[in-house]
Amino acid sequence: MNSMFKPDLIRKVLRFGVVGGLVTATFMGLNWWLAPRLGADLAYFTAYPIAVGLHFSLNKWWAFGDRRAVRSRQVSEYLLMMLVAFLIQTAVFQLVLHYTSLPSWLASGVATVAQMALSFVVMNRRVFAPAEPTA
Repeated sequence: MNSMFKPDLIRKVLRFGVVGGLVTATFMGLNWWLAPRLGADLAYFTAYPIAVGLHFSLNKWWAFGDRRAVRSRQVSEYLLMMLVAFLIQTAVFQLVLHYTSLPSWLASGVATVAQMALSFVVMNRRVFAPAEPTA
């Protein structure tokens, strides 16, 4: 059997997709609610940390099933990954706003999808990877 189709990997991908959908909906909803009050850019930057906290928590404990205590290495790797994802996502957000007539809340969703594949690979292989057995 090809390692790409292992049940554990499929379960992680499906759960990651559910988490991604929930976090994206939360992020878009916050953008929709905040944009009239703060403007599109400030709403985006305000909603982002909330979405990141939800994303970390749901992925760690549910999508990747990591029941270990949160470790500083894990948080720092996750935050570095999220910084890269944020840069990708923000660039896409700005491009979508500039080149389309989509409302900012929808542009935030498009931008989120743009960085999801990178996030899954890094979380699966590094941030929430099972602990290496010690000799």
